Amino acid sequence: MTNGENRWRGRWWACAAAAVVLSGVAACGSTQAEQSAAGGDPPSSAGATEAEAKPVDACALLSLNEVRQVIGAIGDSGPQAGGSGDGGSSCAWENPDTYHSITIEIGSAGTAVGGNLPAESAYGPTEPGSDGIRFASGGVAEFALRDRACQIQVVTKVTDRSTAARLIGLVRDRA
Repeated sequence: MTNGENRWRGRWWACAAAAVVLSGVAACGSTQAEQSAAGGDPPSSAGATEAEAKPVDACALLSLNEVRQVIGAIGDSGPQAGGSGDGGSSCAWENPDTYHSITIEIGSAGTAVGGNLPAESAYGPTEPGSDGIRFASGGVAEFALRDRACQIQVVTKVTDRSTAARLIGLVRDRA
């Protein structure tokens, strides 16, 4: 082999190795659906079902009457909806006179694998509650909704975990 052929083969192997490494990195950062579309393993039966992967409208999970019972009047603006672009959503209701509020955030599919919340809370230390709910400071309660990590924050004069737990039950029943 000539010197030029050795260099060409060396470059070819370097490019092939780089392609393998890059495809491995891309697979680690992709979702199961993206891996399946790229020819990877199909999602397992424990993966998100079609119903779990559909976006959830967080504002449709509580009625205005249920919200008013907790925070009072909500003013003329109504709930403030938000979406994460990946199937997650949020909704916030606020009483403009007292600044009492309820905020629901529904995570995207796959954020609570097997119906379990991630080990670490984004809100720091938590205390366990009933039905897999965990409570953090600031009136935040985290919970799993099938395979989605979710949270609800109830802000009133008195921190009432039973109200948060009751609202989580309504959300779970309707989603």
